Amino acid sequence: MEETQRGEHLPGGSGGVWRIQGPDGVTRVHRPTGAWTPAVHELLAHLAAKGLDGIPEVYGTDDAGREVLSYLPGDTLDPEREQPSARALAAAVGWLRRFHDAVADFEPTSNVWRPGELRLAQDRGEIICHNDPGLYNWVVVDGEFAGMIDWDRAGPGLPLDDLAFLVWSGVPLLREIPPAEAADRIKIAAETYGGVDGRELLDAVTRRMGLIETRWKAGLDRGDPGTIALRDAGIMARHEARVAAFEHRREELDALL
Repeated sequence: MEETQRGEHLPGGSGGVWRIQGPDGVTRVHRPTGAWTPAVHELLAHLAAKGLDGIPEVYGTDDAGREVLSYLPGDTLDPEREQPSARALAAAVGWLRRFHDAVADFEPTSNVWRPGELRLAQDRGEIICHNDPGLYNWVVVDGEFAGMIDWDRAGPGLPLDDLAFLVWSGVPLLREIPPAEAADRIKIAAETYGGVDGRELLDAVTRRMGLIETRWKAGLDRGDPGTIALRDAGIMARHEARVAAFEHRREELDALL
């Protein structure tokens, strides 16, 4: 896809993305690519064929080698200072369950994902997860959940770990809120997703947040630009501190659940 307009640069990730209006008047998103891009595009095509809502459509690449995706209009929320409504949280969890159901029969032809070369361990119950369904990747329209963006970190994982990542910033658990409120929102997430209870979900949060640190260290070893940017921005250090603070709050949350 040829593209000559510079458009609007939005910072973040591995150098940010570009929101560009094409000659046809349609606004699309242009993003840097990597070795993982073919697998992600194959995943998105599978999900589109399954009729999953709230995902970007792939249009190929532009003349600069960037991937071109449909633009999902709406806002994103900052988990540092914003909190989705209980209704939006339930809708996001419901969408995650639909995604997991849609991807359950996906058999990727590539095992090259951004976290590295990984094969599905189906005997462990792994599927291809989004792996980064944090609040900052939700698309929100008038306070309602409308979709999920930034699929670069998709790859093999446990469905429960994906849910744990979502509630980390969607409850949120990454910062302190009144314990009773946090417990109520954890129950909403567990009941909406189905087949999991609140305490089991908290265990998954502890496990998944530890996995982030492991993957970040591997990303630094590989020289991954996005991971380096996270380190240099101080995001890694803040994450480690938040995980430690969450563990101190665990006992009270467990009692409420």
